[in-house]
Amino acid sequence: MVQKQTYAVAKDVLTFLQQQWLVATPRNYALGYALKTDTDSALVRAMNAIIDGGVRMSQQQADDLFIQFVGHVGVANAIEADKGQDLARHHAIRLGEIAQSAAAATGEFNRELSAGYDRLDGETSDLAPIVASMIERSLRAENELAAAAREVEALRRELDVARHDATKDALTGLHNRRALDMELERLIASEGPYLVAICDIDRFKSVNDRYGHAVGDRVIKTVAASLSEGCAPHMVGRWGGEEFLVILPDLDLEDGVALVDKARRDLGQRPFNLRETDEPMGAITFSAGVAMIGKDEADNVAVLSRADAALYRAKDQGRNLVLSG
Repeated sequence: MVQKQTYAVAKDVLTFLQQQWLVATPRNYALGYALKTDTDSALVRAMNAIIDGGVRMSQQQADDLFIQFVGHVGVANAIEADKGQDLARHHAIRLGEIAQSAAAATGEFNRELSAGYDRLDGETSDLAPIVASMIERSLRAENELAAAAREVEALRRELDVARHDATKDALTGLHNRRALDMELERLIASEGPYLVAICDIDRFKSVNDRYGHAVGDRVIKTVAASLSEGCAPHMVGRWGGEEFLVILPDLDLEDGVALVDKARRDLGQRPFNLRETDEPMGAITFSAGVAMIGKDEADNVAVLSRADAALYRAKDQGRNLVLSG
């Protein structure tokens, strides 16, 4: 009986992934399994908000839901790390093959040079064919090594792009949660003071419901650009969904709140119109909670929790507000 239920759930999960055009990766399957077994009602509500009206879920939205509701951040990071490790292993093998090929070509060239030298030593009457053969082989070896060098450079660029993509949010171009977690871990290890600000777009669900997800994506990108500009040079990233995280080292709490609040005011002054009709949507705003790491805190859990609590106080007090916690 249990086996039949398991098969039924698995079939439902795969059907769901097919309907959403999501590849059946371990992460997507885990998300679908959590949805179909209804293990987290908050996850189900968040998913319904995305696919309401027959809208398909994007891979980025699936990743955000997985990180927020299903997988511990460490699990999500491990999956991304495994992808990077697989790519690195592939390129390492390819580089080894290129090196072996270059070594073989060089060894063959050296053997032909030695044979040519022996012929020169014993047959001085006919130098032209020998020299011509040696020159031809030299040119071939040069071309083969040049091609190998070009391939090595292409592999290097691909690895650079992969490293960049692994820490960037696809929609906004900001740092993603993995990059933010890495920076928080670095700061906690350095034992230096720092602030975090969690920023959440106000009434974002109503924007999606009224105007659609394409407009919602534009709103997210607008807030991302405003925070990135207003909080520069500090690290700003997409924390998940419509939430952003700002990391502010070497600032006191008052200055950190003032900086984020200025970004909030600047965003509120930006006009935002629908592209199709030029209809004004009104001000786009966010609420934020700012907190400082405690001197005796050995991880980031408490400071993030205080910032999150301050954010929800700001929401309760009318939104479009920055509070400290």
